[in-house]
Amino acid sequence: MSQDIIHLLPDLVANQIAAGEVIQRPASAVKELLENAIDAGATSIQVIVKDSGKTLLQVVDDGSGMSFHDARLCFERHATSKITTTDDLFCLRTKGFRGEALPSIAAIAHVELKTKKNEDETGTLVTVEGATITEHSPVATQDGTSISIKNLFYNVPARRNFLKSDAVEFGHIEEEFFRIALIHIDIAFTLSHNGKIIYQLQPSNFKQRIINIFGTHIKDKLFPVEQITDIIKISGFIAKPEYSKKQKAEQYLFINQRYVRHSLLNHAIKTAYTDLIPSGNKPAYFIHIELDPATIDINISPTKVEVKLQDERLVFGFLNSCVKKSLGQLSLIPRLDFEYERGLDVDVANFPSDKIPKIPSTGVDPNYNPFEKKSSTSQHFQHNKEKRYNMSGWEDFLKNLKIETTSQPQTVQTVGIDIKEQKDEIVDTENLASTYFIIDNNYLIIKLNNQLKIIHIKNGIERILYESYLQALENQPVAVQQSLFPETITLSTNQAEILVELKDELLKLGYEIEVIDKTRFAVNGTPNNDETTDLQLLIEGFIDSYKANVFLYRSERIKNIAHSLARQKRSTFKSLTKDEEVHHFIQQLLQCEVSYLSPSGKKIFHDLSVEEIEAFFNL
Repeated sequence: MSQDIIHLLPDLVANQIAAGEVIQRPASAVKELLENAIDAGATSIQVIVKDSGKTLLQVVDDGSGMSFHDARLCFERHATSKITTTDDLFCLRTKGFRGEALPSIAAIAHVELKTKKNEDETGTLVTVEGATITEHSPVATQDGTSISIKNLFYNVPARRNFLKSDAVEFGHIEEEFFRIALIHIDIAFTLSHNGKIIYQLQPSNFKQRIINIFGTHIKDKLFPVEQITDIIKISGFIAKPEYSKKQKAEQYLFINQRYVRHSLLNHAIKTAYTDLIPSGNKPAYFIHIELDPATIDINISPTKVEVKLQDERLVFGFLNSCVKKSLGQLSLIPRLDFEYERGLDVDVANFPSDKIPKIPSTGVDPNYNPFEKKSSTSQHFQHNKEKRYNMSGWEDFLKNLKIETTSQPQTVQTVGIDIKEQKDEIVDTENLASTYFIIDNNYLIIKLNNQLKIIHIKNGIERILYESYLQALENQPVAVQQSLFPETITLSTNQAEILVELKDELLKLGYEIEVIDKTRFAVNGTPNNDETTDLQLLIEGFIDSYKANVFLYRSERIKNIAHSLARQKRSTFKSLTKDEEVHHFIQQLLQCEVSYLSPSGKKIFHDLSVEEIEAFFNL
């Protein structure tokens, strides 16, 4: 008789497996505990974090609390007060319903639960270690519930090793906090980290809650959206097109007070901005959709972030037209005659200049040459080939340009930092115009050595800026030009903390920043001849990029700063408009330590030979 090999897993192992789906990192536990507190009817919720949740996560609420028996039962798998039958799954009005979160957390951490119902004289204490209840007893405590999670993943070292740095993990916790706090505006929330209060939010309206989280600077960016029908209710705010971002934008979509990710609905919002924002930019939005719960299926993923809609195209159409309607009220796209008596065909090209999104200009420092000495640290990408692009033919190309001596050195303003003319020389442009051309302001094409050399201009600019910033940070700070009228910028609490941390390095790059208060800063100086028109947008974009690159660069803080600012400044570049600018762009690019790749790892050069062209045409 053959041997049986199938067996039931022990409860501890089963719970740890379930925990891997539900609790992926400290932020996942925060989300589950916040949702439980909201379902308990809390009006005030505190989130206390230590070491980004690796040491302690605690959520304290003033909700309904639990009885002595329920306090123990809640740690059993599939124990829930939210549903009774399968039919309940299609009329959900609560955040949780599966009864998986607490047993999953208890399987991989040390948990302490204190809870008390208002009508009870004493509360209940329950402690759990590795899914084993070690204490269940009465305790004196306040009304509501307090759950502490210590040493998360203590018995799953492989999962703990996958956790990122404290900055990254706290960023995820902060994001989950935003997703809950933004939409539950009638609840007071507090988030503290390592003993310091980061956010303290009082009940407010939706717009004020957005401002309280992301800073007062966002106030003027927001424009309301609203659509009310018997089928759907849409409300919230969208950002004006001029505030779209290349980097991650604030995009929050809620359905029935639950944050969701839905690619079709996100596309509905993005397509409403067609032709209003640059290609690749992302608009910010904070939109809440209310639907009949029977038309939504939430039970399709462990994290309950993805949902299925009964009629996706219907919701798509309502949402898309609602956003278009609001943008139409901004006089940026043709109005669709929703509540207006007249329809307008608006010619965007002839709009007043103050209604068109502003494109930041760039500037230079005429006294600073970042390439007088090459930086030894500009080697972020290592490859088994030459770091410099093949120079063959380029020297002849540059030498063959007629160079005339002049008594006045010329400075070319191109990429927002110092691309300086060689002393006492300027380029005679008579012959250069016939040897190159530019496509879409982004591709420089040159005929050289019987080949077409294609240069991605913005990738090249990013490389030049990156290496010059590295040199400035290491040993050659950029000169600061003091502003007669310092500009004040306002950031979110998290952005402000990062800026305070980086302001000394930004000073070396020419940006003198003074702290006014917790979220406001004065920009007292900028690099010489810097023509950035929107310092708020520049600093915000720099901080967003820095945050996004923290894990990539790990301990290489200086490289992250240089890369983040270079990436932000490249987005302000408009075009190479003069032959001498093209000449010096090529000259400075070929002097870079790594001239063939941008700091982001993208190619700068591509050679197209006659043979490749003939092969394309099957010759």
